[in-house]
Amino acid sequence: FEYFLTLLKNSLFIIGNSSTGIREASYFNVPCINIGTRQLNRSFSEHIKNIQFDKNSILSSINSINIIKKTDKSTDEFGNGNSDELFYRVLDSSDFWESKLQKQFQDIL
Repeated sequence: FEYFLTLLKNSLFIIGNSSTGIREASYFNVPCINIGTRQLNRSFSEHIKNIQFDKNSILSSINSINIIKKTDKSTDEFGNGNSDELFYRVLDSSDFWESKLQKQFQDIL
């Protein structure tokens, strides 16, 4: 894993549909070309370019990688260290237990 992170840190960009492009790449200030909808609603950042799965979109994005903005590392992008308290608060809420929808699914057929 350390080798992978070293490679990522020194990359011009990352392309695919992995959460690595959404999470780890932003930490290392590496732009991400995110293909498809697998990571939909995961994170929003100027360093992420979301595209459809087609040849022209992919090639166009690779050719324009220098215009995907790099952002400064944000120390609070994924929280500030109190996730246990927030999680407990959610579990303690009656709204959570009465919710009928826990996940969002999109039928693409």
